[in-house]
Amino acid sequence: MATIKDERLQIRVNPADKTLLERAAAVSHLTVSSFVVQAAALKADEVLAERSSIRLSPDAAAAFSDALAKPAEVNDRLAAALRRTRKFSWG
Repeated sequence: MATIKDERLQIRVNPADKTLLERAAAVSHLTVSSFVVQAAALKADEVLAERSSIRLSPDAAAAFSDALAKPAEVNDRLAAALRRTRKFSWG
């Protein structure tokens, strides 16, 4: 069963990029639309994967593990900072 595609994405490209995308799509036996969506989705997965995991050397991993096992005490300055209203959102 085919997936229903209701969402639309419009982009503008310069003539050279359009030609490049058309050529790549043709040799991949895909429509330009399918090629662009596929390539963009792969890049999106890559970007999000980079942001959701960290790579540490063995020494850094040990230091990180130690820091988690023995968290620092909250001093007065940190406690005051944590009580302040945030000016940003992680959303």
